Parts: sequence; structure tokens; C-alpha cells
Amino acid sequence: MTDFEKAFAQISIAHGYHTIGKVGVFTLPLFSALPDIDHGFSARTGGISPGCHASLNLSFSRPEPRDTILSNFHIFCRACDIPVGSLVMDCYAHDTEVLPVTADDCGRGFTREPLAPCDGLVTQDPACTLMTGHADCMAFYCYDPVTRSIGLAHAGWRGALNRMGASLIAAMVEHYRANPKDIYVGVGPSICPSCFEVGEDVAQLFDAAYPELALRGTSPCGKTTIDLWRVACCQFFEAGILPEHMQLMGVCTVEEPERLYSHRRDRGETGGMTAYLRLI
Repeated sequence: MTDFEKAFAQISIAHGYHTIGKVGVFTLPLFSALPDIDHGFSARTGGISPGCHASLNLSFSRPEPRDTILSNFHIFCRACDIPVGSLVMDCYAHDTEVLPVTADDCGRGFTREPLAPCDGLVTQDPACTLMTGHADCMAFYCYDPVTRSIGLAHAGWRGALNRMGASLIAAMVEHYRANPKDIYVGVGPSICPSCFEVGEDVAQLFDAAYPELALRGTSPCGKTTIDLWRVACCQFFEAGILPEHMQLMGVCTVEEPERLYSHRRDRGETGGMTAYLRLI
């Protein structure tokens, strides 16, 4: 058994779920037990969007009036007690760029112009609530209680392939002198190992990038699958994160049509969710 396989066996899989009114929120028990931070991942319930976007669509890339989406953000922020003026959102490009943000960036991507293309955000500023958008892609949560720094990232299969998680940790080390051994890491709801079907070209990319991992599986219909959750844990382990400081929510977006949107399940005719993380 490799060092990673030993570490992977120690990584916990757990999630919390609660509703405030009709708004549903997923959480990581590991993070909920830590002081001085607030975090969550939105369910699709409790908003005002109609049709295939019903009902708490939080994605500006969907063909829906911007005012409706902003209203959904206000609903979500009220439910989670998040100051609306504190929001800072990624401008994702399915890459591994990470930007440090401060209070000067509050409102970017919402009431102000977007940030430069980035899939990850880091900060030490409690004035900022970091937000990233999702509809099957992984959300990476990071918190260092020693330097009081946080990081949040969006990681689709391209970001996972190119080690988005490692880039997020490297940014916390670079900007805030964080020690990876102090950092806690969580992975939000996303497409699960059984549902992420790929072609042989994509499978071979993961074979080459992670030759030590057994990532391939077979779906019920006989297609090749790739285990992105294992990919995520591997890159954090490589970056120096302790296995006892890692947790997967273990919730599949594809398999939760009542609570979660899924781009793949709904063939693009769907809404989007958000992950958030802030210092308090």
C-alpha cells in the first residue's frame, strides 16, 4: 500500500445539511467544529427562479435575468447571515489561477466588475466572504487557524487534473506564510466517482498526471469513470496536508436532483450553486 493509500484511508467522509426557511445549506462537520470561520454550500431550494433553474439559481452564466439571480443571492445571504456587501466571487476559467483579495475587492463579480480570470481566492481579511460557483465541479475549502487565512477554489476536471488544490495551498503559503501541516481542507458536493464518465482521451490524461493512483472505474452502462475525489485528496496530500485535516462531503450532485443542480445530469439546462467561506 502506498503512502497516499494509507493516508486516503484516514480521510473522513461526512456532511451536514440544514434548512433556514426553505434555503438548504450543506456543511463540513470538520469545518463546523473549527472556531472563527463560517462556510457552506448552497442547495437549489428556497429561491425565486422558475423552470429548469428552480429555484435558488446562483449562477450569472445561466440565461436568466440578472436581477433574479441577485435576488437569489440576497435570499441566500439572509438565510446564512452573510453581509451582502462582503461578497467576492471567482471569475472561473477552468484553470489554476489563485488571487489574493481584500476588502477593496468586496462586490467584485456582483455589484462591481468581475475579478481577473481565476478559479481560486485567498484572504486574511474578515471583511471578505469568498464565493465560488458550481454545478458538478468540486469546491475546495482551506483554513489555516495559525495565520487566520482562508482559501476557496472551483475545480472542474481540468482544474483537478492540473492540481488546483496544490495551487490554492501554494498561494496561502506564498501570501500568508501558512504551513501546510496547519491547514484544514474540505471538498464540497460534486460529481462522484461512479458518475464522472469520460472518454479515453481524458482518462489517459489522468493516467499520465497521477500514475500512482487507481482512478479508473466502470459505470453501470459500461463507460470509463474517473475518481476526482481521490485526485483531490492526492494533490492535497502531496502539498503537505495531514489526512486528519481533510474531509470530503461525499455528496454527488448528479444523484441529488431534489437538492442540487447538475450540469451533466441536466445536460446544461440547470442552475448553479455557490460555495462560501469567511472569517468571523
